[in-house]
Amino acid sequence: MSSFAVQPDGYLPRVSAHAVSRPRLTAALETASPLTLMRSASGSGKTTALVEWASATASHVVWITVTPAIATGDALAGALLRALPEADPAHTAAGEDGWAAVTARLRAVDSPLVLVLDDAAAVDREGVFALCRAVATAAMTRLIVASNRPSPFDSEGLDLVIDTTLISPNELMFDTDEIRRALDVDEHTAAATREATGGFPALIRALALRGAAVDASSLRAATSVIEDYLQDRLDECAFDPQALQGLLRISVTDSVDLPLAVALTGDSAIAKALDQAEMFGFGRWSVDGRSSFALTPLTRGMLRRELRRGFPDEVAQLRRVAAEGAVRRDMPLEGLRLAVEDDDLRLATHVTMSGWNRLLHRDRHAVVDLLGDVPVSRLKEEPLVAMLLGMCLKPNRLRRQRGLQLLRIAVAAADARRTTLSATERIFIWAAESASLRAIGRPERAAQVAARALALFTETPESQWQQYACDMPLLCTHLGISLYDGGRRDDAVHIWEQATALAAAHGNKNAFHGICLLAGVHALNGDLPEARHYVALIRDGDWDPALLDSYRSTFYHVAEAMLAVEDGDVTAAKRHIRFFEPYRATSEHWTTMAAVEAWVALHDGEPAAGLERLESFVRLRGKEAGAAHVRQALAQPRVLLHLALGDVSSARSVLQRDAVADRFGTVLKRARLALIDGKAADVVRLLGQTRLRPSTARERAEAAAVHSAALHRVSPAAAQPSSEALSVQLIDRGLTTPLVLLSAEDFGAVRADLDPTGRGTFPLRSALPSFATRPRLSSREQIVLRALTSGASVPVIADELNVSQNTLKTQLRSIYRKLGAHNRTEAMEQAARHGLLPD
Repeated sequence: MSSFAVQPDGYLPRVSAHAVSRPRLTAALETASPLTLMRSASGSGKTTALVEWASATASHVVWITVTPAIATGDALAGALLRALPEADPAHTAAGEDGWAAVTARLRAVDSPLVLVLDDAAAVDREGVFALCRAVATAAMTRLIVASNRPSPFDSEGLDLVIDTTLISPNELMFDTDEIRRALDVDEHTAAATREATGGFPALIRALALRGAAVDASSLRAATSVIEDYLQDRLDECAFDPQALQGLLRISVTDSVDLPLAVALTGDSAIAKALDQAEMFGFGRWSVDGRSSFALTPLTRGMLRRELRRGFPDEVAQLRRVAAEGAVRRDMPLEGLRLAVEDDDLRLATHVTMSGWNRLLHRDRHAVVDLLGDVPVSRLKEEPLVAMLLGMCLKPNRLRRQRGLQLLRIAVAAADARRTTLSATERIFIWAAESASLRAIGRPERAAQVAARALALFTETPESQWQQYACDMPLLCTHLGISLYDGGRRDDAVHIWEQATALAAAHGNKNAFHGICLLAGVHALNGDLPEARHYVALIRDGDWDPALLDSYRSTFYHVAEAMLAVEDGDVTAAKRHIRFFEPYRATSEHWTTMAAVEAWVALHDGEPAAGLERLESFVRLRGKEAGAAHVRQALAQPRVLLHLALGDVSSARSVLQRDAVADRFGTVLKRARLALIDGKAADVVRLLGQTRLRPSTARERAEAAAVHSAALHRVSPAAAQPSSEALSVQLIDRGLTTPLVLLSAEDFGAVRADLDPTGRGTFPLRSALPSFATRPRLSSREQIVLRALTSGASVPVIADELNVSQNTLKTQLRSIYRKLGAHNRTEAMEQAARHGLLPD
């Protein structure tokens, strides 16, 4: 049991007979922290909790209730000297007084001592720092401070003087179990009471003392008790009329920052009223200072009713001001709530454009709750609000049809020849339509809609969309994704560059997604200097850690993995592709993720594992993996993995089934297979006579490597100019991997041309095996082999090929010898194993 030091004024706090025991607060106060700070409104039970703790602690307690008479540093030192035990003269220097004497006495304490300062907000800064320095040097002493408003104990730099533990206002609120015991109700009723009162101790005590019956469902029976208490507190607070009217106007919204509070009230000194409101428990400043102030729900409800009764003509304008303030503070959901409450869907459209991305992604479920009951006839008047609700409803299976109905309404309004929609509203609607089309696997149509939106964006004067400039970068970024997925990749890069520049010009973080996309796409394209530039912007930027671990950073990790492979650091590449794991089932970028995983496995010498990983990705995505554009996107990694396994037949099958005919990438794949077949002349013809051109630096370098290898087979001298051109490309783009995609024998020959000394930084081995021992059949022998697959007899085949049976038998003997076979069956087996059978 502790002992209290009697204070100079003889006052000693006592626990109310009606107080509810709160062991968790007693435990929180019984710490080893040199300073424990409790800051919360009057009525939040600080003193009661302290008295309960003091009656149970084994430490000696010196309790000082701060009054104006002892608020200065010198006066506080004097009060402490009167309350503290006398020090041993041997430990006290002659003539010591003030804080020097306080420090000496605290150092001389030989058993645990706790100083309690109640109502401590009035202590001046000098006294606070002097007291904390004295406590910090005394091994057996600690300090507990209680205040009802910000004070010098919250000063910046105090944590350098003394270690501090904070007991927050939320911790002081009654929990459900404490309410149950205080009111003697069941747990369900206690939970409902906590929801209604916030667990504010004085309110719970008021309910307990007045014996109000608490209705578990609505607490209607307790409303009069609660409001009587709040009215008594308002009277006690004695706000002047201007301050009280200011609080009424602020109650129109859930929270305010200081500029919004001034805008709503017209009172430049409103901060003083908010400080006073915090002292009496009507609201609270945010824990980080004065960035925002929120009234308690009960206070706000009472003040709102009075606002509607006393100032009905002002409510609509106040809501509009508050909505603009919410938009400025990146709280669009609150702005949308205010617009809907006022049935002002025109304002709702403005809020929607100002906070499109937050509403659609962060607040989707709340948007549905807010707008879900608005009649379709009203939503037709504001198609962008209809589009927002439709996008939010679309993932909900039960309400998907209504969502699609709203999307059609919005798109029809945007597409109409005569429309009342602004250009900016149409851009937003088309951007959302484009994203929806992309999500359902229609990339070409999504790209068309995105191009239309971007054309309108380009021709629209900046003044028309300037107020939505913060969200425009993300909107343009998503339009760029639609263009990229639809094959318009140069246009996508261009718009991403514009989007990041626009975001940087407005000093916001909405450049992040665009920078990640630019980094990843440049790395995929083989433009490594540009990729490294954008990767450095992410690495060195002051980004929110949540962004770095979000869907938006997918292409950043793509870039890091691709760059690591080019640098020969496959371990680092594997670390970055692990980021994809949580998004395998949901990301729209899954084909890129699958291709990069395959690329890393290929260069890690694990093509079998890479192929299985890719096919597991395909199985995971189900029906969507069968779409033509998906098979086209995965054709390249599949071909390379099959070749790395030596399975030329499967690689050729993928090429025949999935590759797009009018793409240079398909020509390159054919040339690569022709090189493996030993048909150097076909390689030169394919690459030299096509009208198609490489779409990326990587394709250009890979084609040059294949072309150089083909010429090398004809004559090393003939290959020299091609190898020199390849070397320039690789050095300029910082690439090394195009060499690795050659067979082992071609790799060695071309690498020797590029690096005759063997001292360069080129890779040391190919990712593909040697195909030197693979049988080489002449064109005529391939025709005969194809005829054998029919199963027809020799006479029939000879007749079909218009040759004699003896000539056919001679050709068959040559085929059997090259394949190491003794008969037709063995020949067919060996031909299949080497990928020589026709598709």
